[in-house]
Amino acid sequence: MESLNYTKLSRSKKRITILGAGIAGLVAAYELERMGHEVDIMEGSPRIGGRVWTHRFGDASDAPYSELGAMRIPSQHQLVLHYVNELGLADKLRKFVTVFEESNALMNVQGSVFRLKDAQLLERYQGIFQDARYSQKTRLFAAWIKTIVDAIAPGALRDGLEQDLADRLMDELERSDLDPYFSEDGQTIDLHTFLKENLGFRARCSKALDVFFSDILTETSHDLLQLEGGMEQIIDRFVAAIKAPIRCNQEIVSLTVKNQGVEIAWIENGQRYTRHCDYVLCTIPFSVLRKIELIGFDAPKLNSIRNTVYCPATKVAFHCSEPFWQKEGIAGGASISGEGVRQTYYPSVQFKQGSSLLASYTIGDDADRMGNLSETERYQYVQTVVSKLHPELKQSGMVIDATSIAWGNYKWSAGGCTVHWHDDSKVPAYLEAARPQKSLFFAGEHCSRFPAWLQGSIESALEAISDIAAFQPMVTQQTVPFQSGILPTAQPRILSGIHG
Repeated sequence: MESLNYTKLSRSKKRITILGAGIAGLVAAYELERMGHEVDIMEGSPRIGGRVWTHRFGDASDAPYSELGAMRIPSQHQLVLHYVNELGLADKLRKFVTVFEESNALMNVQGSVFRLKDAQLLERYQGIFQDARYSQKTRLFAAWIKTIVDAIAPGALRDGLEQDLADRLMDELERSDLDPYFSEDGQTIDLHTFLKENLGFRARCSKALDVFFSDILTETSHDLLQLEGGMEQIIDRFVAAIKAPIRCNQEIVSLTVKNQGVEIAWIENGQRYTRHCDYVLCTIPFSVLRKIELIGFDAPKLNSIRNTVYCPATKVAFHCSEPFWQKEGIAGGASISGEGVRQTYYPSVQFKQGSSLLASYTIGDDADRMGNLSETERYQYVQTVVSKLHPELKQSGMVIDATSIAWGNYKWSAGGCTVHWHDDSKVPAYLEAARPQKSLFFAGEHCSRFPAWLQGSIESALEAISDIAAFQPMVTQQTVPFQSGILPTAQPRILSGIHG
């Protein structure tokens, strides 16, 4: 694994103010301190962790919990796993059983409920899936693609797939040899291998759907991991390791880029304050940053801040008195609840008393509709829909407590994550998002090629601190030359160099 001796880049001590105490801000603070720099962290919200948020149903250390934010780690995301190991959490890693991986999980397709292993999808759909011009294999394969996309994608992409199938994708499937991608019983498909080996199919999709297929491949991977005890343990370990103060409830309201330094203004306890900073690393999501007064930014940067697209996400979790789904042979994974609830995830870790159920995980238009309900209405709606799969949810005392987050409506994120589905620019949009404004630098998942993942937040933070270390505000300042840029691979440029 590559290493980089950052100490060569930081012979002069710098003072850096970090805006945002999510994973990007914490990684940056952790590494900048190890490089010998002085940092302080300002967080607008009352809590540390950003979109890493483990909700615990009770104060006991072994109480059931649900992940309201990040909940899984792809095994190829080596930057995340590096810090999991360095922070002493490697023994907590467990397999994350994901959607379509548990054969006993349930599916609600157009009002019909059945087990994944008993799908018989051609009996569930009408329209193009019953068109006798196409072979049964083509129609079944298309039905599985529709089912997988419907489970994960927002409404616009679901509709886009229907149109793409009718226009050209059914014909493309009919011309393809689909036999290698069916299971032995001929009832399920290996979409991962098919998409990797049939680039012509993806080339005939709409661009948005093609990009989203990459997300689907990650979300349905058999190599996903989780942290037993909650993902927020990563945040807690970083906070314990960082010496710098982390101040919450400091809402940034203005950023002014100057020839020398950055002036920031914030509201705290109803009072407005200003200060001048030598260097600032901004990890605030652009969905929030665009509501702040921005002075001294160039036009391309302002366009990037205004136009970066965020996808809403809403989660609803129940504290249940018992893991009733285990009686049906379900040991993890997810059921497809249909309607506006979409995915229902079961924990694949055990709790001593009771359990938790991520009853609904939605993105896009479904998340918006769910997010616009009151919390009480949201809980009632999810309980009603999921009880069509699991009537036990209606039993008295089964649901002890509930919690939810609508990230699209949450003041400090105004979105679940950035998306690249509609990025038609010649240069990837995240490169402009990450570009500094003099001594104002940027990091976060919106500044990376891994949007929506911890890997992206961490990679962008490491890029930003490289740029900060190499920055020369005055011609006379002596620093060692360094060629910065986007990481060519997902391998960390850290490890042995920073820490001796």
